[in-house]
Amino acid sequence: MLSFNTFVNRQFKISLIFLFLALFFGILYSINLLGYSINSTTLLPSNIRSLHISLILYGFVPLMLSYLPFLIINKDGVQSEKGLHYLNLYTIFWYIFLVFMISSLLFGNTRGLAFYDFPYELNFILAIAGVFYIIALYKYIKAYEIIPLWIKVCLWVVVIAPFALLILMNPVIGQVESTISGPHGDNTLGMSLALIPIYYLIIKLLNVGTFKARWNILWIIPTIFYFGSVLYRTFVGHLTYDQEWFFQWLTFLYIPILYRWYKDAQIETFAQKALLISILAFLFVDVEGNILFIPEFRWLFHRNDLIVAHAHVAMGIGVFFMVIAMFVSYVKELKKLSFYILYLSGLLGIFTVLSISGFIEANVIHGNIDFLWALRSMFGVLTFSSLFTFISCKFELTNLQKYNLFGVLADGLGGVFLILLASFIYPLLGFSFTGTYEYIVFAFVSTTGIIHYFALRYKEHEQILTKITVTTRVIISSVFFALFYNKTLGIEALMISLFDVTFASIFLLFFYKENFLCQK
Repeated sequence: MLSFNTFVNRQFKISLIFLFLALFFGILYSINLLGYSINSTTLLPSNIRSLHISLILYGFVPLMLSYLPFLIINKDGVQSEKGLHYLNLYTIFWYIFLVFMISSLLFGNTRGLAFYDFPYELNFILAIAGVFYIIALYKYIKAYEIIPLWIKVCLWVVVIAPFALLILMNPVIGQVESTISGPHGDNTLGMSLALIPIYYLIIKLLNVGTFKARWNILWIIPTIFYFGSVLYRTFVGHLTYDQEWFFQWLTFLYIPILYRWYKDAQIETFAQKALLISILAFLFVDVEGNILFIPEFRWLFHRNDLIVAHAHVAMGIGVFFMVIAMFVSYVKELKKLSFYILYLSGLLGIFTVLSISGFIEANVIHGNIDFLWALRSMFGVLTFSSLFTFISCKFELTNLQKYNLFGVLADGLGGVFLILLASFIYPLLGFSFTGTYEYIVFAFVSTTGIIHYFALRYKEHEQILTKITVTTRVIISSVFFALFYNKTLGIEALMISLFDVTFASIFLLFFYKENFLCQK
């Protein structure tokens, strides 16, 4: 049976792939802003920007945060095999959503929004994932003799969440399109309010022994006013700037309560430092956000690089280090100081240069924005490099493992490379490119690379998975040969056919014989 600790460690590292992609597309977009771009259908700056933001908002960070109730349940010593099964299904469907989202945005299926830019229909996949999340939580709850109050609250929240998601994100009756302009003081209050219970639960998870929260009136007051503002905006009309300003400044009440909770908690060293980084980032963003809400400042810096810098601290440090604090005891790589140094140096560098750029754009100071943007790209690469802390390389490989590793590089990465760049490379090589069936072929190529990866990863299934790749290659090779021979496709079809049949033949000549003799 898969243990909860093993499951969490595995999903943490798998989901890092989406953080890897988010940072990668962020660097590409940063380079695009410097004026360097290529004529690729899938790598248009608008697509890349949407991919970067959407992967940050829907990828690694929110998925890992959603594990928080189950981490606390595990701390309580409560186990449920069925609950873990449904939690795994929830995670898989979230991954399916992310794959659909990436494909949709790569091919330009955007809604023209600053956030939530992917097609609305994909929210139904998230809603299905939410159903499995509810079932998983319910299965774990059944294992309790006395159900804690916080779990009852979580259950009600997650039961409502899938329905709220489909309503709020709906382009006709939802709130997304209707709240993309204006001061949004109540929205800011709502976003900050959403983080307060998460901080409470994280401290509850990390605290040695039982944690008792104090000064609760400081979150109760903003909560009452926030829901009052939502009801007013829904049934009465728009809020005035002064009204929203009042709601915005209510977020100052979160500063003393986070200080009180942090001081009252007893937490292991690395987790304590990660949590402190998160809280300091949250408090900085809260203070800076309230200052930027002053009308004279707001319109001066509205939508310039200072606001982008602000968002990097909020999400890239504040919320990100929430996750780091949660998983320190589960992922040994999170206790490597090099990760923190590289990541924070990169993010703080991005924040600094974008803040200076924001003042230049507002004509407060003078300077070279292009130079600052170049530094932003360099700091992005530094942040990106911190993720290599989680990669461990195994250099002692058998010949068959080397064969599968080459398959991962040639097909897995090669397929992705073609999806991103084929519309640019094909015309350079003199090949025709329609931008239709080719992408389906590239997807098959990438899938073959994934099968090679599984053969490399799971030794017990190595032979059968490798044989599947061989069979796939022979079939695809034969089809491309036929299409070349009847002149439906050009020389590129013959090249693909020769590559696949050669790759398959290498296995049959050198590895299949060895396997056959061993079995005999």
